[in-house]
Amino acid sequence: MNALSFPKPGLLLPFDKERRWIALTQIVRLEGEGNYTTCIFADGSQLVVALTLKRLANRLPDGQFLRSHRKHLINRAFIEAVQRHTATIQLANGDRVTIARRRANGLFHAFRQTAPSINS
Repeated sequence: MNALSFPKPGLLLPFDKERRWIALTQIVRLEGEGNYTTCIFADGSQLVVALTLKRLANRLPDGQFLRSHRKHLINRAFIEAVQRHTATIQLANGDRVTIARRRANGLFHAFRQTAPSINS
């Protein structure tokens, strides 16, 4: 029996009546709302799945995504800037995501060491 092999790290997500393997490099961010999560992709498309953000977060590898807020998981590869005075993250697709007050200091400290730009 041949085992399935997937070329890149990703998530198996439901599309209509099938499941598709989505590479993590295609996911800009995940936004949770109750028992549903909206997946926002690099091509601008979106998909709502009947999974909580926590369940999807448990399927992701450590380090590639960060949780800026209880509703948001962001792919680090799509972060363009972190703005401290507005507590927002600017993403490559134009989205701005808020940073929770409780997470702000830890995120700003981490970004000082790795992010492209931080506006203090």
